[in-house]
Amino acid sequence: MLKGLGKHSTSPSNIAVWFLFLSMSISLAAKVAFADSEKKVYIVFMDRPIGQDLRDYAIQILSSVLGSHKAAEEALGYVYRRVGPGFSGRLTPEQATRLQFQPGVVYVKESEVYEMDPGGAASS
Repeated sequence: MLKGLGKHSTSPSNIAVWFLFLSMSISLAAKVAFADSEKKVYIVFMDRPIGQDLRDYAIQILSSVLGSHKAAEEALGYVYRRVGPGFSGRLTPEQATRLQFQPGVVYVKESEVYEMDPGGAASS
């Protein structure tokens, strides 16, 4: 018997329950890590809200797809205020697709990174 665990804690049924619990925990952690790894940054353009802060409006829109205020705050990147109302956020491709159909969303596009040619046109 293991010290401090009680006389029934190492029975085969208890070991099986703990093994099942551990397996499910590891599986869930792997799914969460995989889902996070497939997230990309998307730029979302939206209608300008009347009488509401842009950040609050962005979180409201994100919450409708992500399911909670907290998840929306965690996904929200930058809020665009000058060029046009919008925001950036870390989303899965499926979440970005669902976001396109939310009221107030005008356009959703995956963010792209452009690199300048260090040699310029003269190096060709």
